[in-house]
Amino acid sequence: MNLTELSFKEVKDLTEKYIIDTYNRYPIGFRYGVGETLFDLNDKPYIDFQCGISVTNLGHGEADIIETLRNQADKLFHTSNLYYSEQQAKLAETIINHSFPGKVFFCNSGTEANEAAFKLMRKHAHQSSINDPVILALKGSFHGRTTSSMSMTGQKSIREGFGDLVPGVHFVTENDEDSLVDAFEQYGDRIAGIIMEPILGEGGIHPLSVSFVETARKLTHETGALLIFDEIQTGMGRTGKMFCFEHFGFAPDAFTLAKALGSGFPIGALIVSDEHSTILGRGDHGSTFGGNHLACAIAYETFRVIQSRDILTNVETTAEYCIQRLQSIGQKNKLIKDIRGRGLHIGVELTIPSRQVAEKCLINGLVINATANTVLRIMPPINITQEKMEEGLDILEKTLEEFK
Repeated sequence: MNLTELSFKEVKDLTEKYIIDTYNRYPIGFRYGVGETLFDLNDKPYIDFQCGISVTNLGHGEADIIETLRNQADKLFHTSNLYYSEQQAKLAETIINHSFPGKVFFCNSGTEANEAAFKLMRKHAHQSSINDPVILALKGSFHGRTTSSMSMTGQKSIREGFGDLVPGVHFVTENDEDSLVDAFEQYGDRIAGIIMEPILGEGGIHPLSVSFVETARKLTHETGALLIFDEIQTGMGRTGKMFCFEHFGFAPDAFTLAKALGSGFPIGALIVSDEHSTILGRGDHGSTFGGNHLACAIAYETFRVIQSRDILTNVETTAEYCIQRLQSIGQKNKLIKDIRGRGLHIGVELTIPSRQVAEKCLINGLVINATANTVLRIMPPINITQEKMEEGLDILEKTLEEFK
């Protein structure tokens, strides 16, 4: 049976019969994509303002990525981390050359990368003879759905129903420096580290202020705690820099990557500065699939494509246009309460639930993500053309008019 020959109803029926119902799916399925455009099972086109939740940052069907996948697939998929890998070594070198001196651990997803970060902080506490260590995270944060990453996630809706999670995590209010200082005064040298998204994504697209991050850096330096950035969504050019921490003018002790790192092919990474790169040693962590030949070849090509074209410049110019256009729409349509973000990681807060607007956008030919109850999340390909950006915003404006 050829899956591409199934109707939407057949796909929906099979999904409901055989797949555990953990997702609130939109009533649509996609068959293929070209650039900034997705096509559903009936070949209807949609402009993609979601990118698989900041995953397909280079759009769909990028020729160089596909060629790399085919070439590597012809050679070797996987051998495991019991052996050396040319592709893994080259990718690690590239990540370090674009971030800071350090070393890389490869895994398969964002939540796994944050699991590794959790273990890094815990092992750092052990080596520093910290009894009853504390990890700080932000109240509006999202770091994953495994036990440790969920323990560092501040959103109650993610944590509820699973009983006691990993102890020792304390939550502070994002962009509230007093809350941050109070936590360091309360726990002091017991703090193993703090993990933060530079832009809270699932929490509603809230960028962290420079002063808040600078305070975190100062306090972690004073106490010896680790400062870790979760760049799962913000990395790989999404904000106009290769990594979002570059906007702050200093580097964290470690950061995590996934999503767009593999342009849609599963791969994640924990990057640790030289100073702390020996905390995790042989036998402390591992991954069977992590950093296999195919995943690393694709991720390496993703870096090359971003760096060899004017894509980061395109993010800046397109984001500037997008913000201006959204502000113009907001002047005419009071359903828009706030516009915030950085680069092409933009949140539009509405005065009404955002899910219904996202569903109507689908009908009108625009794929857009609803999050945090009232926020539309705009995350188009970072190489999107001005023409497609305008077309997508036209659809959004038209849709919002329908709700006035």
